[in-house]
Amino acid sequence: MTEVLDKEASFKIHIPDVIAHRGYSAENPENTLISYANALKAGTTALEGDIRLSKDDEIIVMHDLTLDRTTTGAGPVRSQNWHGYIDALTTKVEPTQPIPRFNEVLDLLTQPDVSSIDGLYMIVDIKYDNPIEILDVLHKLVESYLTNHPKLAEQLVIGIWNTEFLERAKKLFTNFKFCFIGISFSAAQNYFLDNVDCLSLPFAALAGSDGQSFIKEAHVRNKRVFTWTINDPLQMKTCVLWQIDGVVGDNVHVLLENVHEIPKALANDEAYQAFVKSDTYLSSRRRRAYLYMVTKLMNLASWKVIGV
Repeated sequence: MTEVLDKEASFKIHIPDVIAHRGYSAENPENTLISYANALKAGTTALEGDIRLSKDDEIIVMHDLTLDRTTTGAGPVRSQNWHGYIDALTTKVEPTQPIPRFNEVLDLLTQPDVSSIDGLYMIVDIKYDNPIEILDVLHKLVESYLTNHPKLAEQLVIGIWNTEFLERAKKLFTNFKFCFIGISFSAAQNYFLDNVDCLSLPFAALAGSDGQSFIKEAHVRNKRVFTWTINDPLQMKTCVLWQIDGVVGDNVHVLLENVHEIPKALANDEAYQAFVKSDTYLSSRRRRAYLYMVTKLMNLASWKVIGV
């Protein structure tokens, strides 16, 4: 997070990280090597991606529990072998791409021109509905890279959804940073705030007064707050004014323009006040009411489904 403060102005503005959601997924098949590579070429601050475990215990870069939505295959990832099945699949979205294993992403991150990018990191989203054994497989894989690429311990952020996974992950990944990912700021506040380095929550969870107080509390404790999935430029402006530390979205160029270039170009108090006045995303009472209801439903779902 960068702070820009004009020497002749009284305003301070926080510049959040741009976090490429499943890579540059607005223009590429999600969670593929080309999506990550193009996000890096565009100038993203960070990457974000999901992992799943195949039947033969290979770590696949995949958001869904099943192969059906994004690939030419079918069935649960955990029920299919990488070798002899998933390795022959491609994405449905063009340009069609092979389905990568996570070791291929690590190969990308450890390339000299990538590992040398100042401050680059990747949030590895390990969903709560994975088998917990995925943590052991991930640890073994990452350990095989660390001897030659110790910087990976700084670049990889372990994304966790529940307390059981966090407890196991902390025993395995002793020198890594952890990020709570979830849909309830109550869960973030009650179970994770003191136990992780950053917290990633949907926009709706942070839109109310409780969410705004949570951001301030997290910053007091030197914790970073991310929000997702932000693709509307008006939302991006709101995130900047909330002093969010990282904005997760699909379109890297749009994010860079709206959370980096435009805020950094504010030259004086007058320009800053105009920027604040144009923050209209939450001006609609109907939208605020909708987000409030979404937040309540997410809190309930988090408790009932995820267990926090």
